[in-house]
Amino acid sequence: MAAPALRATPPDPDVLGAVETALVRHRAFGDSDYIRGQLAVAYRRRLHKLGSPLPEAARLARLLDAAPAVRQRQLLGDTALRCAVQHAMRQLHLGDDYGLPLPQCVALFQAAGTHLQSGLPGGPLTAHLPTMARLHVAPAHQQEESAAGAGENGVDDTFSDTYAYNVPYNDTYIWHAWHQGTPYATAFLAVMEDNYGAPLATPTPHERALLRRGLRLLETLLPDLAASALSHVQLIALFPKLGSWRGKASSSQFRVNGSVFLNQELIGNPWWLAEHLLHEALHQKLYDFRHGHSLLAPDYARDDGAKVCSLWNAPDDDGNHYWDAHRVFAAFHVYAHLALLCLQAERQEAALAPEYGCIGNNMSGSRRAIDRARYLGEQLLGTTWPELGLAGRQMTRWLLDVLDTIDTQPRPAGATLHLLLDLYERQSRKLDTFLARQPPPRDDTLQRQAEHELAAARAALRLLDREMPVPTPETEGLDMAQRWPQARQCVLTALWPLTHEETLLKRTGYPQAQALVTHMVQESSRQLAALGALG
Repeated sequence: MAAPALRATPPDPDVLGAVETALVRHRAFGDSDYIRGQLAVAYRRRLHKLGSPLPEAARLARLLDAAPAVRQRQLLGDTALRCAVQHAMRQLHLGDDYGLPLPQCVALFQAAGTHLQSGLPGGPLTAHLPTMARLHVAPAHQQEESAAGAGENGVDDTFSDTYAYNVPYNDTYIWHAWHQGTPYATAFLAVMEDNYGAPLATPTPHERALLRRGLRLLETLLPDLAASALSHVQLIALFPKLGSWRGKASSSQFRVNGSVFLNQELIGNPWWLAEHLLHEALHQKLYDFRHGHSLLAPDYARDDGAKVCSLWNAPDDDGNHYWDAHRVFAAFHVYAHLALLCLQAERQEAALAPEYGCIGNNMSGSRRAIDRARYLGEQLLGTTWPELGLAGRQMTRWLLDVLDTIDTQPRPAGATLHLLLDLYERQSRKLDTFLARQPPPRDDTLQRQAEHELAAARAALRLLDREMPVPTPETEGLDMAQRWPQARQCVLTALWPLTHEETLLKRTGYPQAQALVTHMVQESSRQLAALGALG
């Protein structure tokens, strides 16, 4: 089956190194010390604002004002403390009945002040976690005595709980449930219940080792960017495939700032894990930036605010594939960085495969990441531009400049066919898997859908003065289970070459052809969902 190319042609290695440096050193948009410093200013200001009705908040604000930057980072990186500040602000200044009860917020402010005065390490939420719950392992020269202890899949379980204390994200911990009776853990679990309504998992020693193996790979590929992004994460938690976690690979939220969540069943592949660790950590970095800067317009979330269709996601009746400005920006920010990660991974795969295996389908791919970032950047410049603040507009232009540097073969501005066909191809593979596991429907559903998609493809091609380049299948002569999959293969074979033709966008029939393909792909996705083929 014709398939989108996942790998872009890379620029020189020196260019990739220079881009990584730019992404972590840009004074406003990349420098994590600066971003965390502005975050601390914002939270101290909020605590002072709460100080009039809540003396406990005023006391904590004064203590933080006098604390060194590293201690401010540790306390204000704490998810539960951040939530206490935000929830108290909502209740006292907006009158909302929202989040943690006010007395609980006050108790958390008191506990944070005591924690800071006592000189306890880290933040209050992670203070009771054991040493083995730290994310970062010790340098290799401290682990030589353990080299013979490699466990399953080459993961060394014997030295997985030895730590380095000199890394910039040494304050990052892995969630363990046995400290859940503390006030901060109780508040954190209440926040999790409100936002996810599903449990977390305490990792096994082997799972801790898997997390650290993925971290080592990420550090190998992008050492500076890994350190920068993960310095915005204080807690990493695994989740089981239960409740609202079903269907999620990883997750983070602006409302649960400072923590990221990973699917317990998927962390076994280090390439997958390296990408998702960076993905979610980058969200946290942007959330921290948003707290201290005008990323978005104040009213961006209004009901009639601009929305953007994420063309590579399956449509649903709730419109979840339409994103507001914040979600568009968050995805744009992540994909611009993931493009660099994937370029480095693809460049170094041969050298790293003996230790980590081949990439396979376990990463997004540099071409896909660039394409999605480019589309979202164009949408930010156009559709959602009024919803951005000054800082958001400047960061958009800067990240598009970054894309221009690493994208050696950019697609024409405004192109979207490749994004639609990416969804179509991925769902075609899901259909193949579905039909291999069970008999097809007894009615003519598959045949009718095959004919509809072939007709839409022919109509789109005619608008562009093209014809089907291969014979269409005689669907009546095919086995029932082959009719729709075979038609989809023909559609991909016919349409994918068009994604490389720049002149087509200038044709008068292109907008109508694009609309036909969009409708065909999205209706096909809905049919697959109705059939149960998308899981």
